[in-house]
Amino acid sequence: MGKVIRNLGVFQALWFLVVIGGDAFAVFAFGWALYHWVSYSDTRERLLLPIYAAIGLIFDGALTAVGLLTFSSNATLLPIWLIALWSIFPTTLNHGLKWCWSGPFWVLIASALGAALTYVGGARLGDLSFPYGDLTTTIILTISWVAYFTLIRYLSSVKS
Repeated sequence: MGKVIRNLGVFQALWFLVVIGGDAFAVFAFGWALYHWVSYSDTRERLLLPIYAAIGLIFDGALTAVGLLTFSSNATLLPIWLIALWSIFPTTLNHGLKWCWSGPFWVLIASALGAALTYVGGARLGDLSFPYGDLTTTIILTISWVAYFTLIRYLSSVKS
């Protein structure tokens, strides 16, 4: 249980640091992702972590391209701090968030309450905004995260 709490605690601390501090603090998240990849991951997880991060970046890139997510920096590319968050989020999937894989109900809960609402929190603290409003954006984010969790669950079950 201590490893689960440490995993989620480090993720949450880095989430706040990067969302509030922006690009200047992204190096800490990248450092943790690398440390986790080397120290805690087995061979299969080492293969999947960058894939999970890339899929997340594609999802957020698509949501940004259609105007659902905007950044105060008006960047056409995703900001470094968001890339940093996507480098650390997958480190929780087989550790602190392993409970998500207990069934479809938990995937929905994790998607709606965990994932989508972190964007709302991030919008309040950082340079993210929702041109379509909080409710519409949260609904679309929840659907996107259900798709994300479903896809990565499938990928994790494929035998190499």
